[in-house]
Amino acid sequence: MSAVRTSKALRTALAAAIALSGAIATTAVTVATATTAQAASSVDGQITRGEVIQRAQYWYGKTIAYNQGATYPDSSGRAYRTDCSGYVSMAWHLGASPSTQGLPGYATEIPRSQLKAGDILNSFYDHVILFEKWDDAAHTTFSYYSFGSTPVKHRTGISINAATFDSHPNGDYKAYRYNKIVDDTPSTTAAGTAHVEIIGSDGAMYNNDANYTTGTWSVWSQMDSASLTYLASASTGNTSHYYAVAADGGLYTRDADYAAGTWSDWAPVPGGASGAKGLTATATGNTVHLEIIGSDGAMYNNDANYTTGTWGSWTKMDSANLTHLASATTGNTSHYYAVATDGHVYTRDANYTTGTWSNWAEVPGGAGGAKGLTATATGNTVHLEIIGSDGAMYNNDANYTTGTWSTWTKLDSANLKSLASTTTGSTAHYYAVANDGAVYTRDADYTTGTWTDWVEVPGGAGGAKGITATATG
Repeated sequence: MSAVRTSKALRTALAAAIALSGAIATTAVTVATATTAQAASSVDGQITRGEVIQRAQYWYGKTIAYNQGATYPDSSGRAYRTDCSGYVSMAWHLGASPSTQGLPGYATEIPRSQLKAGDILNSFYDHVILFEKWDDAAHTTFSYYSFGSTPVKHRTGISINAATFDSHPNGDYKAYRYNKIVDDTPSTTAAGTAHVEIIGSDGAMYNNDANYTTGTWSVWSQMDSASLTYLASASTGNTSHYYAVAADGGLYTRDADYAAGTWSDWAPVPGGASGAKGLTATATGNTVHLEIIGSDGAMYNNDANYTTGTWGSWTKMDSANLTHLASATTGNTSHYYAVATDGHVYTRDANYTTGTWSNWAEVPGGAGGAKGLTATATGNTVHLEIIGSDGAMYNNDANYTTGTWSTWTKLDSANLKSLASTTTGSTAHYYAVANDGAVYTRDADYTTGTWTDWVEVPGGAGGAKGITATATG
């Protein structure tokens, strides 16, 4: 997957356009811009662990040449030396770029067993690496960032007892903690982890996880060498289930068990569906309801019971002519949303308590020309977003307690081609692939009624052709 990054001009235009987007009609509050973690600290000031990792990720994915005599800016334009200690200085937001011999003057030595995100392992005369996280509960393997060659590197699953770290002897490294680093304050409205998957420019699936408790992202990791055209996902408990239409028209599934830290391989979805032109997935209890748009444009359903490990059979649900699907759950009811070939947006419900389905009905407000959509729920309200004919994101909320909809509200002037969303607590997280192939995110906090601006997901993903998101925790 290429690491093409969005131009500064486009990022600025996106932020400026979204800042003018107006109000959320359903909650009657003004759109507000949340402060991003990268802008939270001052030079030589107190800094959270989450911000240190986010600052480290700013250089990751860029082709910055290792050069002890050169510099490169951080996200605010301050220059730091482009070597291992300059990289740590940038991540810590220091006012200088000390060498590996100078870094201990800003830190306190700690036992290795106490290493946390943003701490360092420093070999004093030779090299330094930035600790990210322990990969296991026993603290035997860990992940880290380092700048010892071109470009900045991210490594996972490294034994704490390995003979070398970045080719330097393990025994030369000592653990240090920056004197002004502080633990992150857990969020009360957005705790949990979102798992974002994209189809890269090569057709493979890539993963990046957003930890909304610490405010940090992982990195884009290639998960397979498949050739995919569509993605969907849903969670049951601590497991995320992924579904994909492959280039051969076949339908496949795989699971990520985030309790065990294991992924299954892709396997065909039973029933022999082929030629699907879109799909969506939602869960009630331990059952995932998978819907596809068949080769004839109609919606087909198949249910996976993850208690018994069994699937149903493909059932044709209508004779519609659809182009895009999305879904969300409130209680034991799944709500389905579709863009038809006429560009209008429709909805129908499946009540899994009574076993009844409603017919398709147009979503109020007369949206036309939609080019994509996503849906997520907080409480008994579903937040439906579409990509309008102009490429911007529009919102409409369905209150399933009162049976009422809001109105279509334009939220930005972006230029998007696909959308995904998920929820942690009372916060809805939105992810988008822009026309340049870069991946962006923004949040809507439905407790405070505020929206953040679009910001690029760390890691520099480019050329994305599809996206899905699900949450655990």
